[in-house]
Amino acid sequence: MTSREPLLDVQNLTIEFPLSGRWTPVVQDVSFSIEAGQTVGLVGESGSGKTVTSLALLGLIQAQGARIANGSIRFEGGDLAKFSESEFQRIRGERIGMIFQQPTRSLNPAYTVGEQIAETLRYHRGLSRRAAWNRAVELLDRVRIPQAARRAAEYPHMFSGGMCQRVMIAMALACEPVLLIADEPTTALDVTVQAKILDLLRTIQSETGISILFISHDLAVIAQMCAKVVVMYAGQVVECANAEQVFVTPMHPYTEGLLSAIPRPGQSSELVAIPGNVPPPGTMPTGCRFHPRCDYHIAGRCDSIAPGPRLAGAERSARCLRIGEVNLKGIVLA
Repeated sequence: MTSREPLLDVQNLTIEFPLSGRWTPVVQDVSFSIEAGQTVGLVGESGSGKTVTSLALLGLIQAQGARIANGSIRFEGGDLAKFSESEFQRIRGERIGMIFQQPTRSLNPAYTVGEQIAETLRYHRGLSRRAAWNRAVELLDRVRIPQAARRAAEYPHMFSGGMCQRVMIAMALACEPVLLIADEPTTALDVTVQAKILDLLRTIQSETGISILFISHDLAVIAQMCAKVVVMYAGQVVECANAEQVFVTPMHPYTEGLLSAIPRPGQSSELVAIPGNVPPPGTMPTGCRFHPRCDYHIAGRCDSIAPGPRLAGAERSARCLRIGEVNLKGIVLA
């Protein structure tokens, strides 16, 4: 891999699930990249395809009956879209770590947290039980769990939600991967704990140079963490640009809608919401998938022509027919 190549390069990725007896696209024509040491945000409402996309990077969609119908996932010289299960087993945890949603449900209640971290180290690094345990304690201490040696022998139910998330981070980082996928890592955490988790991730990144794919529906969190933002809607990437461009000068009406829904300090009026819902797979509207919910759509145009990603500057694109025709509102970043 040359220095000019991104660490991860996803191109034209299409993922299909068997629905009602036929293969149906759930994620379609998705492209984005992550540079070494970069944090990229993947945002959108529930049902936009964020988690399915991330699971495909680790070969975890096949167990759900899905398949990659098209596209490539270039990572360290290989194409993950063509990997076998045995090839994925070598990189899961070793080269790519993942923090799953809902940490209290991702940890096994029958084993201590130390045992669960140590198991990863024994499998990937071949450490002895004692060496793996000692390393697990070091990792718990690294993610700022007090009295790590004692708490390593405790079970997940004895930890708070925030502490369980720290355990998941320790497990994901155990083998020093080069890419970390963080899927909604601050969901269901109060704002104080959320801030501590974000600070922990930033510190770890500054110390290790790890790349992060940060998945969230919370744009306020994305603004704090990410250099680049990929906005997904109904299984497609609708906008991709650096974070400042996305927040200050959005180019897709869906991005504008997400930004307008962010609560503001001192906001006295009712919260703004995008009307309607994300269409479920197999029921996509003709033309632009967002047009039924879009205040800027033009009848006979937006509902009949399906736009592809259109370049709007260096490393910036948006999937909209009206780029340059409408002035969308952004927000001021603090």
